[in-house]
Amino acid sequence: MKNFNELPISLEILRAINDLGYAEPTKIQQEAIPAILEGKDVLGKSHTGTGKTAAFGIPIIEKVQPNHKMCEALVICPTRELVLQVTNEFRKFSKYKEGVKIVPIYGGEPIERQIQLLKKGSAVIVGTPGRIMDHLRRRTIKLNATNMIVLDEADEMLNMGFKEDIEEILKSVPHENYQMILFSATMPSAILKITEQFQDNPLTIEIASKQRTIDTVNQVYYEIPKGKKFDALEILLQHYNANLTMIFTNTKKLVDELVDELNKKNIKAIGLHGDMKQQFRTRVFEQFKEGNYPILIATDVAARGIDVDNIELVINYDIPQDNEYYIHRVGRTGRAGKKGIAITLVTGNKQVKFIKDIAKYTKTNIAKQPLPSMEEMLESHKQLFINEVRDQLNENVSKTSFEIINQLLAEGYAIENIATALVAKSYQEPRFNFDVVEEQPIQKTKDMRMMKLSIGKKDKVSANHIICAISEESGLSSQIVGKVDIRDRFTLVEIDAKYIYKVVECMYECTIKGLPVYAGIDEKKHKKENSQRVKRNKTTEKKSPKKIRKKRK
Repeated sequence: MKNFNELPISLEILRAINDLGYAEPTKIQQEAIPAILEGKDVLGKSHTGTGKTAAFGIPIIEKVQPNHKMCEALVICPTRELVLQVTNEFRKFSKYKEGVKIVPIYGGEPIERQIQLLKKGSAVIVGTPGRIMDHLRRRTIKLNATNMIVLDEADEMLNMGFKEDIEEILKSVPHENYQMILFSATMPSAILKITEQFQDNPLTIEIASKQRTIDTVNQVYYEIPKGKKFDALEILLQHYNANLTMIFTNTKKLVDELVDELNKKNIKAIGLHGDMKQQFRTRVFEQFKEGNYPILIATDVAARGIDVDNIELVINYDIPQDNEYYIHRVGRTGRAGKKGIAITLVTGNKQVKFIKDIAKYTKTNIAKQPLPSMEEMLESHKQLFINEVRDQLNENVSKTSFEIINQLLAEGYAIENIATALVAKSYQEPRFNFDVVEEQPIQKTKDMRMMKLSIGKKDKVSANHIICAISEESGLSSQIVGKVDIRDRFTLVEIDAKYIYKVVECMYECTIKGLPVYAGIDEKKHKKENSQRVKRNKTTEKKSPKKIRKKRK
C-alpha cells in the first residue's frame, strides 16, 4: 500500500491527511485502519513514533456521526499531555468533516468547565482514567451509545496504577457490542488479561523495530562522583551548547531545584511536573517549543506526550526507573531524521551496571566519555565567541558603530588596539568547578528509622514500586531509602531518620499500583532498637569503672 488513497476512507479525511503532508501510511496504519473500519478488535504492539495515533484516529473520525451528542468513541490515555496531543491530532483529521466534536477531559483543570463542554455534546471523548471515573460517578459521561473504546499506551497506564480504573470504565459500558482497540509498547501479563476479558478475537499487529532506540541518537554516559552532578551538568550544557535540551529527573522537587540553580547561573531553564496546573504546563511547553527557554527539565510522567522534532540533547540527570523510561527519554531527540545526543549521568557501580544492561536491552552502544577538561572548555567557549563575532560581521553594521570607530581612529588609536579592547570588554572566560573528576567516598547514613506500609506480597508489589512511590510522593531522593522488606500483608522500609516524619506524612493514604496505602512508624522496631542501645550503654557504664580501678591498682 503506497498511499492513503488505497484505504477505504472518505474524501474529507483524505483532504485533511493531504494538508498534514502525510506521504504514505506507516506499517501500523496500513494494517490497523482497514481492520478498525471493519469493526474488528485490535491489539497493537507499537512504540512511540510509529504513527499509531493516526492508526486509530483516522478510523474513529471516519466512523463517528456528525452532530452526535452522545459519546460514540472513548480514548483513554495515561497523561493529560497525551490527551491534548491526541485531541489535537483528531481535530486535524476532522478538519473538513463538520459537526464532529472532540472533548478532552483530564485532571488539573476545573471539572465544571468540562461538564459544560460535555453537555453541549461530544461524539469523541479523550481523557485520563482518573478524570473519566470522576465524570462517570457524576453521570456527566454516559457510555450507552459508545461503540468504540481505545486504550492508548496501556502499559504506561498500568505502570501508573490505573488497572482498576480501566477495568471499571470498561465494565461501565452497559452493552457488550463495542469495539476495543488497545495499543501498548510492551505486552506484560496484565495487558494480556485485559485483552482476554474485554476483547473479542482481536487482530494482533506487532511492529517490530530493529533497534529499540533511534539510529540517529548518539548515546553516551559520564561517571560522576556523588555530590558533583550539578557541576557536571553545567559543564556539559556549555560544552554541547544545544539549541533545545531536555533534562529528566525522577522527582518533582529536583525539577524545581535544578531550574532555580540554572537560572541563578544565567542559564535559561524551565520546569514541568505533575504538581503544575494544566494552564501553566501548556504555557511552559510553548515557551520551550518556541525556544524562549531552551532547556526543559521534567519528570517522566510530565513528559509523556511531548512531541518536538528539533530537541538536540537529552540528559538523564537521574537514572531512569526502568528500561522503557530510558527508551522514552532517548526518543525525545534524533527525530525527523535529525542527529541527537542522549547523555546519562551515573554515580557508583550499580548505576554503571544499569547502563550496561540498557545497552544490551536496546542492542546499542552507550559509550563512556570523560568530562571535558578545562583547556577543552576554554577553547570551546572561545570558538563560540568567534562564531558570534563572525555572525555579527555578516549583519549590517549600524551607523552609530561606524561613528564610534571613526572617533577612536581620529584620536590616534590603532585599529588593532580598538579591536582588542572591544574583545576584552565583551569576552569573559567561563568559570566552572573542574573538581568534578575527584572521587568522593559515598557515605551512608547509620541513623535509620523503620516505616510500615499496609501493602505486601499479596498485592504483587516490588521494592521498585515502593521506592518510586516514596520519591514521587515526598519529592526526596531515593538515597534516603534503605532496606525494603516486603512481607505477605505489609512492608517495612528503612528511612533516613531525618526524613522519617515527612515521608510517613506524604505516604499516608497515597496509592501504589492503584491501591490505597497507609503508612506509619514501626514503633515496636524502634523501641526494640532503643532498648538494645540502652542495654549496651548500661553495660558499658558498669564495665568502665572496673577498668579504671584495675588501672589504679
